[in-house]
Amino acid sequence: MATSLSYREKSLYASLAAEFLVYGPYFFLHHQNSVNKVAGMIIAIIVLQTILQLAIAIFTRNRVTDERDRLIELRGYRAGYLTITSLMVLGLGMLWFHAAAGHLRLDSRMMGLHFLNVFFGMLVIADITKTATQIVAYRRAL
Repeated sequence: MATSLSYREKSLYASLAAEFLVYGPYFFLHHQNSVNKVAGMIIAIIVLQTILQLAIAIFTRNRVTDERDRLIELRGYRAGYLTITSLMVLGLGMLWFHAAAGHLRLDSRMMGLHFLNVFFGMLVIADITKTATQIVAYRRAL
């Protein structure tokens, strides 16, 4: 029983693929991360998303959304919000724990970049959670 993907589902799958394609090498192959790499990665995801979404919009005939699409979108944003707040609380708690235990070196030159990577990673995880939740909701709605 083969079903055709809706415009919104195609868009979500493309978004998830673009995120893994850009963020994967950054987080799993990071040897010399820098602010320039973060900026380049953000520009790369914007360009790739724009190209993919434009191609999907051109080749998809029916782009109508309904109430179900809006509810699934809200469900995804709720999951992403809960993920980001949970990770922020966890990260701040770990920071407090390391500071209280005396393991935090405030004189480290790389601390700012480390925090940038950690909190940017939290944003990426929350965005992937949002997209994956929406994809699962579409698959369950069939």
